Amino acid sequence: MARQIAVSFENEVIRIVYASLRRGNLIIKKTLVLRDEEFDEFLKKEKARHFTIVCDFKSFYQDILLLPPVKERFFKNIVEAEIKRKAPEFKDCSFFYVILGERIHEGRKMHETFVFAVNNYDISMIIDRFDRYGKKISAIYPAAFTIAQLVSLSYGITDEPILCVAESGSGKILLLMKDGKLYFMRDAQSFERGLHDIDVQSINMTVNYCRQTLRLMPSQAILIGTVCSEYETTMDLLLPVLCMKLPSNIIASRETITDFIIPLSAMLNIKGMEEGSLLPESYRSLHRQKTILAYYVVFFMLLSIIGLGYIKTKYSEIATTKRKIDSLRSEIKGMESIRTGYENNKKELDKVMPIINFINTMNSSPDMQKALVALSLIKELHDKDINIVSIDINPEGSMVRIKLKGSVAAENFTVMQQDYQRLVNAIKKTEGIEIVSDKIDIKDKGFQIELKYR
Repeated sequence: MARQIAVSFENEVIRIVYASLRRGNLIIKKTLVLRDEEFDEFLKKEKARHFTIVCDFKSFYQDILLLPPVKERFFKNIVEAEIKRKAPEFKDCSFFYVILGERIHEGRKMHETFVFAVNNYDISMIIDRFDRYGKKISAIYPAAFTIAQLVSLSYGITDEPILCVAESGSGKILLLMKDGKLYFMRDAQSFERGLHDIDVQSINMTVNYCRQTLRLMPSQAILIGTVCSEYETTMDLLLPVLCMKLPSNIIASRETITDFIIPLSAMLNIKGMEEGSLLPESYRSLHRQKTILAYYVVFFMLLSIIGLGYIKTKYSEIATTKRKIDSLRSEIKGMESIRTGYENNKKELDKVMPIINFINTMNSSPDMQKALVALSLIKELHDKDINIVSIDINPEGSMVRIKLKGSVAAENFTVMQQDYQRLVNAIKKTEGIEIVSDKIDIKDKGFQIELKYR
């Protein structure tokens, strides 16, 4: 349920409505009527922070302008420039505009546009009054705009011009509408509530102005609120009179709706209402920044809370780790004497390590004697034609590498080759011996054979 507070400045009185919007119905909770001097005390005591404002501005600029059809983002700038050109006293103003339709002017298609502007000084007087008490204004509407929206909602859209009459304090607001759009408004002086002869004169004068100047003749007068229920006049209106039916979705007594029709007209969430707000862009931008900043503050607070929780969890883990470290340090201190003894023993061991390594190497090497025995079993090595010059034996890991050098004493090359081949074949057949390489020089009949013994 969305709770709303609307404040309507109506000449010498201020009307306030508390309402809630539920399922499309506006339920009135409370109403107040205050004098201007009582309003600051009201703002001081009121706990709510957001307000919708309706004001019957006495100083304003209105006109129907013919403007070129340009893109929407440029159109507002053109409207503002035209207002400043035609009404220099409104050079610093807030405004809204309504495109009424298209019209051919001097051979060009133009947008016929109704504009309504109010000096920012008048608006700032209202804003400052709320700012003093930390209140935020959601929108500031001219009373004529909200009444026009309400008439379009309740009466429907008709292509015939109509003149609407509503009461603001003791004054009267006169609106000319066509196709549900505002064409002209007038603030007429009056001296009492309801409709009287002086008000009829003002209405008839407005009808003549619309007919002669705007070329629009209203088909009827729509009376809104108390001007309909308190109709006391001896003069005749130039138009047929019709009382506007009250909106069916406002839940309150008929008298309450009638008396507070202007603030209520700003609370119905009618489509297009935001277009009529006169809140200056600087004020909107400031509050957008404040809202964003507030969200950032909340976000960082949440991050801080999460961070504190994380730190608390990690602190518990750190405390546990610290206890383990302290325990290990105590153990290490107890092991200091062991470490000293270990280092002393290691120094003594380092002195004898070369001898130990040598012994281990010898123990892990294959038996060289066995290798020599295996060679001695090769009878061809002792043949009269085979002369062994040298035998080199070197241990390599788990094997023994043997290099034989010698010569063959043969009469010719054929015999030499036969004797050498017989030696090679005999070596190949010896268990544990493997030939790595062999070569013979036919010139000096010398040979060299490399063997491995496992």
